[in-house]
Amino acid sequence: MHASLRISVVFWALAAAQSASAQDRSLIAAGAEVYQTHCATCHGERLVNPGSTFDLRRLRADERPRFDKATREGKGQMPAWGGVLSAEEFDQLWAYVRSKADD
Repeated sequence: MHASLRISVVFWALAAAQSASAQDRSLIAAGAEVYQTHCATCHGERLVNPGSTFDLRRLRADERPRFDKATREGKGQMPAWGGVLSAEEFDQLWAYVRSKADD
């Protein structure tokens, strides 16, 4: 591979990685706002409340369907958020929860 082409490929890969990181950070920050507005009262400031609510830090990456079902339809004492939050807000919230995960 020609040196200038190799440099271009490396530069493009680095730029793409930085862009994805910026997008991820933006998604997480937006999710933090959604969490503070709709979830922190019951689930606590740090995604865990020593009371009877689920420790959200325990959700694994493969549990997105479980998260979606519980948040959209409600579960136990938790109300359904399906008619309140948009699909984008659910994605933001999931990104925030996963950013704080124990695993």
